[in-house]
Amino acid sequence: MKKIYFIITLTAALFTGCSKDDDIAPQQPEATGTFVDARDNKTYHYVTYGGLDWSVENLAYDLGNEDLCIKYKPSELAETDKYDYNLLSQIGYHYTYSGAQKAVPEGWRVPTDEEWTMLEATHAYQLSDFNLLYAGYRNKNVSSSTHNDRFLGAWAFFWTSSKDESKTGEYYFYRKIFYSHDEMTRNSMEPEACFLSVRMVREHKTN
Repeated sequence: MKKIYFIITLTAALFTGCSKDDDIAPQQPEATGTFVDARDNKTYHYVTYGGLDWSVENLAYDLGNEDLCIKYKPSELAETDKYDYNLLSQIGYHYTYSGAQKAVPEGWRVPTDEEWTMLEATHAYQLSDFNLLYAGYRNKNVSSSTHNDRFLGAWAFFWTSSKDESKTGEYYFYRKIFYSHDEMTRNSMEPEACFLSVRMVREHKTN
């Protein structure tokens, strides 16, 4: 009976997460707090949903390897990009899938596809507390003559840690959100094809 109840509950959550019903109010966080990454003394804030702490800043740890992580530089932006340069220091680094796995600090991890689905069901990412940052992404496999930064200020792209088993080869799920829409969409890509943003999660500590 408990198994049936769990399946019904999860199905309802998945349906809610894909809903376009703008009347659903985002759930308020269960807790808030801060975390200091001991590697570089950077402070991250977090909000708690469903017993998980979610970072509300994009991960910004420098791996020192541009094959794994990239940071926006004003000099690299196309002249057509419309974005507040003061925000560039806030949007964090972009990582390949393997870079994301290496960059998260001890005690944290890249969220699974299921964890993103449950967050989506709460509509929490719509709250200002979640501090959604539309950092776009960087295409890794382009010629030097082609501008490889995409959608800065318009889209947010976040890695999950979950493999897409429906595709042949190595593909991992990611989430993307458009600045003027509330709906979060889901797709998958090859792990080293692009650099995306990362939000971290961990189990909430009560003491």
